[in-house]
Amino acid sequence: MQASINEFLTTEFNNSIDKNYKVLSKYFETKHSHFIELTSLINENLKCLILDLHQASIFSTNHLLERVMKLVLIKKYTIGINYSQPELYNQKTEEAIKKYDAEKLFNTLLFAKNEKLITEQEYKILNELRDKVRNPYSHAETKKIIADAPPKFKGYMFNINDVKEQLMQGKPINAGIKTEITTLSSTFSQLYQENFSKDLALDYFRTVFEILIKLDQRLNRLSH
Repeated sequence: MQASINEFLTTEFNNSIDKNYKVLSKYFETKHSHFIELTSLINENLKCLILDLHQASIFSTNHLLERVMKLVLIKKYTIGINYSQPELYNQKTEEAIKKYDAEKLFNTLLFAKNEKLITEQEYKILNELRDKVRNPYSHAETKKIIADAPPKFKGYMFNINDVKEQLMQGKPINAGIKTEITTLSSTFSQLYQENFSKDLALDYFRTVFEILIKLDQRLNRLSH
């Protein structure tokens, strides 16, 4: 049993790597000097995308977005100060952490816009993602995650044993009773979330990553 599971996972992962790596490889190679500490988080996210772990990628991008917005504010506050000035570095870093680290994403986006670290358009994009993706996924608000799904799922109710009996006897299958079930059913809502995540995960990561690169460039200009 263990060997068969291992073989199944190996085949599945290899197929995903063959399918997805070429599209995602550029993100491994893109350089960003001011967010080096986020490299492992970014790489973990890319591995999720390569292996088609779309929901896990969204959770990771949520965290990446939060960290990027706090870090860019902290880095602007401490711009021009480095480890060669330990006392000043420690003082300014602790001040920046106290100022920004406990803030919610709603506020850090506003602060970053006011500090002209992100543009008005970038603010609108990220604030919309905060409302439509980050908050619902982080708080498991199914109704918001699948807001675009139809309200009801239509199908037929039947007894599987009756179907088996009909098949064994060569009789036409009785479709049963057509009914409607709310899409908010735990089973259907999770299936919809899985499908939406497939469509959303890469675009969400790409949007946050591309803004990270722009923030890196803006910090570069501020430091020279």
